[in-house]
Amino acid sequence: MFFYYEINRTGKDIINDKNRLNDLYIVSEEKNIEAADLKETIDDLDDLDRKIEEIKEDYFRKAVRAEEMARNGEAGFKVCYLTFDDGPYRDTTPAFLDILEEKDVLATFFCLKKEGDDDIYLREKINCHTIGNHTASHDLKYIYGSIDNFIDDLLENRSFIEEKLGITTEVMRFPGGSPQVTYMGLDKQEMVNRLRDLHYGYIDWTLTTGDGGGPTFMSPEEFLHNVVDSSAKYPVISVLMHDYSTNTLKCLPEMIDILTEQGFIFLPLSYDAPIVRKGR
Repeated sequence: MFFYYEINRTGKDIINDKNRLNDLYIVSEEKNIEAADLKETIDDLDDLDRKIEEIKEDYFRKAVRAEEMARNGEAGFKVCYLTFDDGPYRDTTPAFLDILEEKDVLATFFCLKKEGDDDIYLREKINCHTIGNHTASHDLKYIYGSIDNFIDDLLENRSFIEEKLGITTEVMRFPGGSPQVTYMGLDKQEMVNRLRDLHYGYIDWTLTTGDGGGPTFMSPEEFLHNVVDSSAKYPVISVLMHDYSTNTLKCLPEMIDILTEQGFIFLPLSYDAPIVRKGR
C-alpha cells in the first residue's frame, strides 16, 4: 500500500548479505576458490552506514510528504507515529520489537541512558526504528531544576547514543511532556530555543494508552480503547506508550490491526516530520 517497509527490509538485506558473504569468504579462502572476488564484494558492503543513511534520507523525505498529504486530506491514508518512552528494558523491549517486526511496523523509541543493554539499542537501530532522546536520567527534580541542567542531561544521553550506535539524535521528548517545563517554573521559549540551536525538535502526543501510571495500572483492554476509540477522527496521531508495560505489550498487536483498519500507516519520526515542533 505504501513505501513504509522499504527502509526496514533494505537495511536488513544489506546486513544479511554481508554476513552471508563473510561466511562464504572464510570457506572460499580455505579452498582458494574465488576468494578475491568475494573479498571485493564484501568490501563494497563495508560502507553499510552510508548505504543505510542514503536509504533513510530518501525514506524520510517521502514520510514528510506522506504526513503533509494526510493532514491536507490529499491521501487515502492517515499517519500514526507509535512511540515508546523510558527504555530500553531487558525483560520487555525485545518482545515489543518482536511484535513490530512481525507486523512490519516502524516506530520511535525515546531512550534513556542505560548501561548493559547494548544489544537492545543495536536491535532498535538495525530494525530501522527511530531512536529519540528522553534525557539520560529522567530525574525530574534535577533536569527541571534549571535549563542548563536539562540541556546537560540531554547532551549526556546524545553522546551516549552516539558512542553506542553512531547515531546523532535529533528528536526528543520531555519527560512528563513539554508542559512540565512551564509547570516546573522554567521559561519554555528559552528552552525550545536552546533545543533548536542544538538541532533538536520535540514531540508530545495525541493519544496514550495510559500506561504511564505503571505496568498494571489498567487492563490491556482499557489501554487499547484509550487509543482506538478516538483515533479515527485524526488525520495524524502520535501514540504515547512505555516499553516496560506488559499490558501495553498485550494490546499492541490488536491496536496495530485496528489502526490499520481505520486507514493508518505507521511511520517512524524524523526531525523534519511536520508533527515535530522546532523552536516554539
